[in-house]
Amino acid sequence: MAAAVAMTTTSSVATSAAAARTHRRSPPATFQTSRCSSSRPSIAFAHRARARTRNSSRGMPVLAVLTSPPTSSTGGTIISDQELATDASVGNPLIGIAPDRVPMAAAAAAARSGGGGAAGTFVWEKQWYPVAVIDLIDEKKPHPTQLLGVDVVVWKDGQGKWNVFEDKCPHRLAPLSEGRIEDDGTLLCAYHGWRFDANGACTDMPQASSPEEEARVKANPRSCAFTRPSMEAQGLVWAWGEGGKDAELEARMTPALLVPEIEGVGKSGEAPGGAFRNHWQVRDMPYGWAAFFENAIDPAHAVVSHHTLVGDRYDDPAGFKCVVERPMTAEAGFRCALDPAVPPFNTIGKYDAETSYDFQPPTLLKIDWRHEEARFLTSHYCVPTRPGWCRHFVVTVCQRGEGEKVRQHRWFKLNLFTLTSPAWLTHVLGPTFLHQDMVLLHQQEKIIAQGDGQAAAEKWKDQVFIPTGADKMTVMFYQWFGRNGPVPWGGPHAAGTIPPIERDQAKLFDTWDMHTKYCTHCQGALRNTEILKWVAVAGAGAKAVWVACLFAFAASAAGAGAGAGPGASLDAVSLLRSVDPSAATETFNALSLAGTAYGLDAFAGMFRSFPFSHAEESIISEGTGKIGLSTDGPSLYIDFVDNMLFGNGKTQGKPHNGGCECSGCSPHFQGIRSTVMAARKAKQAAAAAGTAAAGARKEAAAGAAKTPAR
Repeated sequence: MAAAVAMTTTSSVATSAAAARTHRRSPPATFQTSRCSSSRPSIAFAHRARARTRNSSRGMPVLAVLTSPPTSSTGGTIISDQELATDASVGNPLIGIAPDRVPMAAAAAAARSGGGGAAGTFVWEKQWYPVAVIDLIDEKKPHPTQLLGVDVVVWKDGQGKWNVFEDKCPHRLAPLSEGRIEDDGTLLCAYHGWRFDANGACTDMPQASSPEEEARVKANPRSCAFTRPSMEAQGLVWAWGEGGKDAELEARMTPALLVPEIEGVGKSGEAPGGAFRNHWQVRDMPYGWAAFFENAIDPAHAVVSHHTLVGDRYDDPAGFKCVVERPMTAEAGFRCALDPAVPPFNTIGKYDAETSYDFQPPTLLKIDWRHEEARFLTSHYCVPTRPGWCRHFVVTVCQRGEGEKVRQHRWFKLNLFTLTSPAWLTHVLGPTFLHQDMVLLHQQEKIIAQGDGQAAAEKWKDQVFIPTGADKMTVMFYQWFGRNGPVPWGGPHAAGTIPPIERDQAKLFDTWDMHTKYCTHCQGALRNTEILKWVAVAGAGAKAVWVACLFAFAASAAGAGAGAGPGASLDAVSLLRSVDPSAATETFNALSLAGTAYGLDAFAGMFRSFPFSHAEESIISEGTGKIGLSTDGPSLYIDFVDNMLFGNGKTQGKPHNGGCECSGCSPHFQGIRSTVMAARKAKQAAAAAGTAAAGARKEAAAGAAKTPAR
């Protein structure tokens, strides 16, 4: 068998043991040297080659890199136009689509099958976008944010309804987000005191000279605030992408990108069907919408960029194929499964869990991890706020079946940890993950765009080099973006100009501006942490003063004793002998309280800033690895949490909790199996049937041998 197979498409891989033996026999010095720098063999390349050898010996495909990969209209990539065209005709065009959006997705699929090319037309402004998490923001204040480059304000009226207006008063265009929510439930502009109700109508105009003048001016449509259709769903405030006279009707006719699995979830975190959901996280990120999805839809970067947190950058990277489950359309995006689901979703060589990536434009990416005993569905929403920035929302739902094998999985352990953590702890630890690739994405976007963010898709495909199939989903994403972009920025950002690279680390890693300032959970935790810090400081100071007093008393006593007799002297030994025995304990207490204050100050600092550098080790990331959350294996903590949430028979008799296609009790679980998982199940069933048939034949033969001949 050949040592390696030249890969012309992502489906051409070599898995033979002979290939593995060839790699093991080859010393590091025989590998191809880099043509980009020196002629010396790369140490890192040799290390990766040894990792590939380990992967191959554990049943991992070995990808042979082409010396001259074929290119396509997608740029420097081996993923050909023919392959992408073939992908468009495979898979299930409705898999993973929420029931209320099926007609829209079906129409797009029909357009493609009927020769519609891009399968529909995507209109960015006629979509729903999440803009705020209800549980996190102060309902007594207006909250500014941005959507498609336009400043908007989110506020709650006296009837308990959340509203979204463009952030400008119709009078003199002052920002309404700097105003107040009055006792009567209206939004007051802080510049001249005009008030507006939930419909945008002006209810009070203090400058009117008479009631008649006020009524006349209020009747003028130009006195109304610039409203947006809005709604509440899944714990989020949603806003329509544009205003105008037809916006309300269009918005009501268009279903939002909701995730059925978390519909109806309560404060406790319990979701329908016995599942469990963690707290919403939200954060403004200093890179754009496209950069976010390029990164989030890329499984290959996880164990490298997020080293020690979800895997090992040296041992876990591996090759895989992307199997198209839902072909690309304008309205429904696309869905792919990993074959196999490499780390962090499995351990190399032990592939008993499957993972699919489901991109549904303009905001949703679902990462669907499935094991025969459990399912984790992570839903990311990314909202384009302004050029070079986006707002990221994320939540995870766990569905749990019966069994304990899944507790060994690192992906299960990492996600289960967030289910029981308080919101503020989940939020403050979020940057440990998000900041690991923040600088990479922030700068990469600017390098590619070269100032022109509106040509990002075209520039991306012309500049990047894609020599393996691991980047296929990223290529598909930019193919979608190239057909349906760019983002139609409005307001002061209509030109789409991306800001320059930010070199000031304090601004780039500013967690206060990006999250804490609008999160009531984190503000409360920061306030309590500061109080505890100053209590510890006061306690340490009091203890230190008391220790000083004890030594002063001892010195006084020792001095008096020294002056009592001839030749007596005061020395350190005499002082220590005469000091009160409690001084040692009090000194320890003072130091402990001082150390506690220092630790609390460092923790409080995480609510304001959390810098990260790959050149340095992160205590939190390293700690995650040390306690075993980022590696497969047993964990007493995970056993405890799993039993608390799903033990005591809570999942018994509910097989759909594990993520099956049962729709008899709930439509939320229908159609979530991937083609990869279905193929694996079919293969396992065929193997079991073959084993059973072989056993039956063996028993029949044994029975025939025992039967005496007549």
